[in-house]
Amino acid sequence: MVYDKDKILQIVKKNEQSEIDCLRKLVGIPTCYNKNHDMKPIVAQLTEEFEKRGYKVKTFPTSGASVVVAEMNLGMRKTLLFYNHYDVQPEEPLEEWKSPPYSLSLRDERLYGRGANDNKGPLVANLFGVQSAFEAGYEPKCKIRFIIEGEEEAGSIHLEEFCNAHPDLLRADGCVWEEANAVPNQRSEVSAGVKGDAYFQLHAKGFHIDAHSGHAPIVINPAWRLVWALSTLKDEKEQILIDGYYDDVVPPRREELELFEKYPPDLLEQYKQLYRTDKFLLGRDGVEFWKELILGPTCTICGLSGGWEGPGSKTVIGREAMAKVDFRIVPNQKVERVQKLLREHLDKHGFSDIESRLLTGYKPSRTPVDHPFVKMLATLAKDFSGRDAVLIPSSYGSGPAYLFGDYTPWAMCSTFDPESNIHAPNESMRLSDLRYMTAFIASITTELGYT
Repeated sequence: MVYDKDKILQIVKKNEQSEIDCLRKLVGIPTCYNKNHDMKPIVAQLTEEFEKRGYKVKTFPTSGASVVVAEMNLGMRKTLLFYNHYDVQPEEPLEEWKSPPYSLSLRDERLYGRGANDNKGPLVANLFGVQSAFEAGYEPKCKIRFIIEGEEEAGSIHLEEFCNAHPDLLRADGCVWEEANAVPNQRSEVSAGVKGDAYFQLHAKGFHIDAHSGHAPIVINPAWRLVWALSTLKDEKEQILIDGYYDDVVPPRREELELFEKYPPDLLEQYKQLYRTDKFLLGRDGVEFWKELILGPTCTICGLSGGWEGPGSKTVIGREAMAKVDFRIVPNQKVERVQKLLREHLDKHGFSDIESRLLTGYKPSRTPVDHPFVKMLATLAKDFSGRDAVLIPSSYGSGPAYLFGDYTPWAMCSTFDPESNIHAPNESMRLSDLRYMTAFIASITTELGYT
C-alpha cells in the first residue's frame, strides 16, 4: 500500500467538523425533483464547495435538473471518476420524523436528515476524501472528476441527454458509484453491477363519477379490474406469467454460482436482522437466495390506490384505480421489450381498457468482478476492515450506471447498516461511517495511480 491509513484517519478527524458543516449545508437545501424543488441553490452550493478546493466546475443544463461536473486535472494519465446525485426522495410521512428532515441532526453518534445517507453524505465523503489525500501528502496520481446529477431518485430522466452529448467526460480508469466504505471488523460488499428497472403506472377507469357501492351489479369497478389484471402477472411461486418475459434472461454463470457458495453465512444473517425474520419468501436460502436476489428478474407491486382511503367507512365505488409496478430486469432484457410484452399480456387477458404507462426505465449494467478496479476496491476494503470483502456481481437495486458502463469500469463498496432508513423517515448515517468512508476514498484516490 502506498498510503498510511492512520495518517489519513488523523487528517479526516481533524477536518470532521468542517465535513459535517458541509453536509449540513447540503441537507438543509430541499432537493426532491418530483416535488419541483428549486435546484439552483444546491448547484450554487456545490459549485462553491468544489471551486474553493481547486476544482474547475461546469454546470450542464438538461431538460430537467442540471448536471454538475467538477474536475481537477493534475496532468496525469489515469482518471478517477465519482458519480453522485444531489436529489433526494420525498420526506413524507413527516409525522414519523424525530427531527426536521431538511436539517442535519446529530444524535447518538448518527447524522439524521433527508439525503444524509442517500446520497449527500457519500458525496461529501468523496469530496473530503480527495482533500484528505492531498493534506496527508499523497498527491493523487490521477485526474479527479465528479459527475453529479439531480434526478436519480426520479429515474435519471434527463441524464442520458448529458451522457450522449459528453461521452468524453464518462471515460475513466475507474468510477466510484455513489459510495465506497470500509470500517474495522465489518465485512464490506463490493457491488459491480445493478439490475435494470422498468417502472409502470397501471390505470383503470370506471364511469365518470364515483358510484354508490349498492350499484355494484351495474357499474364498472376499476379496483376489481386492476386487481384481476395484477393477478395475471405472477403466480404464488414468484414466476412471472408474461409470455416471453424470460426469453432474453442470461442464465447464471457457473462462476457466479460458485461465488455464491463461498459467501459467509453472516452475510445472509444481515438480511434476517434487517427484516427481523428467520425465514424468507419461499424458504429461499443459500445459493438459491443469492441467485434470486442478485441475478433474478422480478415483478413487484409498489403501490395501490383506489376508492375511499380515508378514515371510517364510505360505501363507494371509485371512478378510477391505480397501481405502480416495477420489473427489475437483468442481462439481456430491455426496457422497451418489457413494455411491449406487458401491453400484449394485458390485451391478451382481456384488460385492454387498463392503461399502462412507463414512468422510468434503466438498463442493467455490470463490471466484471475480476476487473482490476473492482479487485483494488476489495483489497483496500480488506486493509481497512480486516475482513475479506464480498464480491457482488450485481446489486438488487437499479440505477443509471448503464450510461457509464461502456466508458468506464465502476463499482460501489458498502457496509451493512440496518438503521440507515434510506428512502424512509429518519434517514441517517453513522458518524463513524462518514469518517471511514472519507478515509477510504482518500486511499482509493492515492492507490489508483499506482495500479
